[in-house]
Amino acid sequence: MIIQGKAVAPASAITIAAELILNPDGGIECVLSSVDDNIVTTADSELKTDIGNITMSRALGTIPRSFTFVNGWTFTADDNAKIDIWLDQQNKQSWLHKLEKNSIAITASILLSCLSAWYVINSGIPAISGMIALSIPPVVEKHLADYSLEYLDEHYFTVSKLSAKRQSELTNLLNNINSAAIGYSGEPKLLFRSLADTANAFTLTDGTIILTDKLVALVQDDRALRAVLLHEIGHQYHHHLLKQLVEVSILSVLVNYIVGDASGIGDTLASASTLLLSLEYSQQAELEADRFAAEVLMSEYGSVQPLEQVLMQLESEPLTSPTWLRSHPDISERVNAINLIDPL
Repeated sequence: MIIQGKAVAPASAITIAAELILNPDGGIECVLSSVDDNIVTTADSELKTDIGNITMSRALGTIPRSFTFVNGWTFTADDNAKIDIWLDQQNKQSWLHKLEKNSIAITASILLSCLSAWYVINSGIPAISGMIALSIPPVVEKHLADYSLEYLDEHYFTVSKLSAKRQSELTNLLNNINSAAIGYSGEPKLLFRSLADTANAFTLTDGTIILTDKLVALVQDDRALRAVLLHEIGHQYHHHLLKQLVEVSILSVLVNYIVGDASGIGDTLASASTLLLSLEYSQQAELEADRFAAEVLMSEYGSVQPLEQVLMQLESEPLTSPTWLRSHPDISERVNAINLIDPL
């Protein structure tokens, strides 16, 4: 097999038209079409070797492949296709080059990459986020909570219009929850804020629970409000918010790293704690928080009816769409799940 190309002498930029002869037994010979005695010695003219004693460049698309002899001469081929055929005969193609020419292998690789990415996003990152969240010290949780509250007060919240008496009643409602009895080691704190016309309840990273005026106005049964508080304590008990903040941060850092925007990583980490209003808990998180509240209600009242009541009441309210209800599963699924704890 003869391949046309150009040869370059060592330590020279002058190219010489040449032919590369590739033999079936692996022998290689470079024949120069013209020899300048000032460049080529007699020994250099005898450019003969075998496949085991020559350096070949890797196949990179349509970039011409080159052969470098032990004496420093380099031959650059005009026809990569013939080289590939010869290398196949010698069984010397790299696995990567073989993969590039195999459509089935390419398709399988794409599918495997997609499945791997799906697994990392849906299982790997949540698992890592959970471990990181559990190792975050309380002082960091408090710092994130203070920063979040300061940001939310500045941009979203207004001062609560609830009377001091009503705030005291609801605070006592929270204080009367025996944390030790329900297996919760934290000390929940209750705050009140007004958030436009939104009925909402959520928890900061340090366990502080925020109730909006609209929610208190809608849910006037204190047992139902107690169920709301227990649900929020359930989120803190399972570290749902911290896990989600860590997960969002990891995903954002990965995206910034992949697209090469390292400057955005610091901004992502700095703003993670301000995502509270836009985050929606996963299906598993909502069910876990519901179950936590339902089990406490069963031990106290012998029924999960207060939690079921507040879920149904908020779902039927046309003026609001609280984040407390926007996540999956829907309300009927959540009610069915808590009724498994109280089949009666």
